[in-house]
Amino acid sequence: MEADEARDLIDEAVERAESERETQESAERSAERQLRERVSILIGILAVCLAIVHMAAAGAARTSLLNGIEASDTFAYMQAKIVRETVYKTAAAGTISQPDRVSFTHEAHRLRAPDSARHGIGQLQIEGDRLRRAGEVARSAGEGYELGETALQMAIVLLSIALVAKSKPILFGACGLAIAGIVIALLTKFGVAIPGLG
Repeated sequence: MEADEARDLIDEAVERAESERETQESAERSAERQLRERVSILIGILAVCLAIVHMAAAGAARTSLLNGIEASDTFAYMQAKIVRETVYKTAAAGTISQPDRVSFTHEAHRLRAPDSARHGIGQLQIEGDRLRRAGEVARSAGEGYELGETALQMAIVLLSIALVAKSKPILFGACGLAIAGIVIALLTKFGVAIPGLG
């Protein structure tokens, strides 16, 4: 083999090697770009999920607060009626005239008896207890949503780190956290108690 033929063969081999390297680098860049695009879309989707879960958490907190206030108002109203009932009973016991005794006893009974407005003392007790329980359920739901929200926030941060580090293990860990956050929020939405909360 002559030197020119050998040089041509070497040049062809170098060109093939460079061509293969360029093809491989192009494929790697394409795969990296595709991964970046998919992770970016996933971050956007998780951001939307985070916003929805945050709204649910805020709504649950507001419901808990409002039910607590309404329960407190109901119990305060009930206690005021009990005080009035006691005053009427005391007045009836100390009154000498029969018409006044009957009037005071009737008024004390009216305060305790159920009425159509649901303002009887017993009715107010039941309503106050119901509102208190509803507030506790909303508080527990708020905690469940906050746990899901935290998992989603962590997942978004980890996805951002995975983009920079080009790390698939971090990517898979972030996806696991995102799934956990969404599942926790859905379980909370459907009233399933999360162990350790509430």
